[in-house]
Parts: sequence; C-alpha cells; structure tokens
Amino acid sequence: MSLSRRRRVEDEEIELDMVPIMNMFLVLIPFLLLSASFFHIKAINTSVPVLSSTEASMAPDSKISEVKVTVIVELKENTIVLTAMSDELQYEDLAKLEADIPVNNPEEYPMEELAAHLRYIKESYPKSDTLILVPAPSVVYGTIIQTMDMARSADNSEMFPNVVLSGKVG
Repeated sequence: MSLSRRRRVEDEEIELDMVPIMNMFLVLIPFLLLSASFFHIKAINTSVPVLSSTEASMAPDSKISEVKVTVIVELKENTIVLTAMSDELQYEDLAKLEADIPVNNPEEYPMEELAAHLRYIKESYPKSDTLILVPAPSVVYGTIIQTMDMARSADNSEMFPNVVLSGKVG
C-alpha cells in the first residue's frame, strides 16, 4: 500500500503561480522604457595623436607657408605653456613660437592672450591645422571646452580645426 501512495504523490502535477512574476514585469517594463529616455549622449569631436610622416621629396628651398606646425597648449594651474613641434623646422625656429602666459585667476584663464599667440602661429604657418591640448587635472571642464572652441576658430576665422585632447606623458 505504501508503494501505491508514493506513486500517487509523484504523479500529481504541481501548477506554478506565474501571476506575481507577470505583475512584476508589467511594472518593470514601462519603468525601464521611461527611464531610458533620460539618457542623452553628448560628443566632443576630437582626434587621437598620430605620428607625422616626413615627406622625403620635400625640396630644401620650400616655402615657409608649406610647413606644418603642431601646437601644444598645456593648461596648468598658474600658467599656460605653448610649445610647437615640426619635422621641417629647426629648434631655433620652434623656440620663437614658445610662450608662457601667466594665469592670475585659476577660474579665468587669459583666453585673449592665448588666441593672439595662436593667431600669430597660424599667420606664420598657415598650413598648420593641429593643436594638442594637455590640461592639468585641476583644470575645470568648462575651461577645457572654451579653449578647444577658441583654438578651432577665433574672430570668425578657422585656426586649428584638429584639436586633440591629451594627457601628460612622461
């Protein structure tokens, strides 16, 4: 008799109650759909640093206007350091383009002086189109964006359209 009783218990089908799980999904799916609409992704157009290639066929009497210079702007807490690098120019020519602009107020960087110096470089070497921006960790995000915008165009003229955001190396 005990064998027949066990078989009866094993043969019984147990019905799962799926209503609580369905209710949970009924509430969860609209919540997830509504929360997904709050995410808006913004993008800042930048590029990554690349190694430049030197043209082997470049004539030694080539004009200065054909030379490309890459400008490096370091935003530090108390100064803005401008340097330049180029495969075609000598160290003495690049040293003339260097500048240190003091920052009196860390909340307000002297963008007018920076723009004037960048304009001077662009007028001297009009083929130049790349600027590498190296901000210090303490520099405010708004200052970085303002510097990038100013470097791309100042006074309604295009200056350095390729602005590269970089970290300090070395």
